[in-house]
Amino acid sequence: MRLLSLMLILLVQGCQYDPYTQLYTTEKPPAKSVVGSYTLTSQTLTPDGLAALRGKVCKIELRADGTFVATNVPPWQSGFPATNFFDTLISGSGRWRIDGVGSIGDGQGPSKTHWGIYLNSPTAKFEPLGLSGQKPPYGLIYTLGDPDSGEALILERRQ
Repeated sequence: MRLLSLMLILLVQGCQYDPYTQLYTTEKPPAKSVVGSYTLTSQTLTPDGLAALRGKVCKIELRADGTFVATNVPPWQSGFPATNFFDTLISGSGRWRIDGVGSIGDGQGPSKTHWGIYLNSPTAKFEPLGLSGQKPPYGLIYTLGDPDSGEALILERRQ
């Protein structure tokens, strides 16, 4: 009986979920509806909010011609962000595209695609961004490390 109780406790503790799931875009939007300028409005990695950037502005401009300019955004990484995360932000330009960045499922039926943005640059390797919202204006979200951790950067469309 004790073993069964312990197994149930471990199962419940291990079953978490991404707290941003309800924000994720699950229908592929047309490219023209995500064109615009996005600016970081919040982050959950550190308790000091945007002050953690020490004056840096995190911004992504998605242009109608399929090009982008990104300033102070996360580089491609695996695993949880390092303690010097905000010192590793990169900038660059290139081409962008909408594609699936993950899936959302409740275990009861088919999963849905989480749509997002891939930034392709000849000079830098960028982390993919998830789209948030079910209609324009969409937002962008960088999930950092394990999605269940709730660590993220949230960017809102400014134009």
